[in-house]
Amino acid sequence: MPDLDPEDLDPAERDLTGRDAGGRPLTVLVPREHDALPRRSSSWRAVRAWFTVPATAAVPEAAAVQHLLTDPELHWAPGLRRGTLAVLPSPSAFTRALLAWEWSIDAADFSVSSAEPTGWSADETRAVEAWLRAAAAALQQQGDRLDDDVRRVVDDVAAGHDETGPVAAGSARLVEARLGTGVEGPAVGAAHPRVDVVLPASDDPGREVFVDTADGAELGERRTVAVDGEPVAFRYTVADGVDDVTPRELARWHDQHLQRLLLADDARQAAEHVVAGIAPPASVGYGA
Repeated sequence: MPDLDPEDLDPAERDLTGRDAGGRPLTVLVPREHDALPRRSSSWRAVRAWFTVPATAAVPEAAAVQHLLTDPELHWAPGLRRGTLAVLPSPSAFTRALLAWEWSIDAADFSVSSAEPTGWSADETRAVEAWLRAAAAALQQQGDRLDDDVRRVVDDVAAGHDETGPVAAGSARLVEARLGTGVEGPAVGAAHPRVDVVLPASDDPGREVFVDTADGAELGERRTVAVDGEPVAFRYTVADGVDDVTPRELARWHDQHLQRLLLADDARQAAEHVVAGIAPPASVGYGA
């Protein structure tokens, strides 16, 4: 990452050295503390997302633990060699039930850690273990379908749809989740209705590139600027030869990139809950 002279941190957040022949700024410098959600995010949208649960992936064990879970969080990390499935049963409880394994879920170890008594009886603890083992098997059975579901939700919402579901469910059961998001639909009439952000080189993590999804054209870049190795600002620069983009648009497109990442996290959590047989998480909105 390039180092920055502290005097460059203009309160106006504008680097006046980067202008085209007509005086249009081609570069904007935004201090790190001013480059955070939801500063430029769009208004909140309510989204209905439908997920499929194959009959072969049903988890009847979930019925025995529903009363023990209040707005729980699941954390599914299958890994290549080591895997875990953890549940935090309540936001207010310092408790975690964990299933961990090497190579095979069938040989997984179960444990409960808590900073206070869980209040679970021996039978309830066994029920949580049985449910986690069944849920892990069901999630593993889904495989790449979880990634496909998440991608579908993000793509549909970014395309402007407030409801998203699979093309065909077949004999699978459909379960609804309600999500909140600041992801915008395509900008009607804009020169670049949808723009993605990519990392072009693994050896230069401080550089992100804005790409028009329609034709792959590079529209600009965002670079992390550092002082003494610490990121302090971000420089948004319009690509050479691009005359219909401003640095402020680049900054907003980056916000939308972050909003899509947040939506992907929410969609994944909802999909994992559904497959595990429990209710999807409560809706969360960003950038209201």
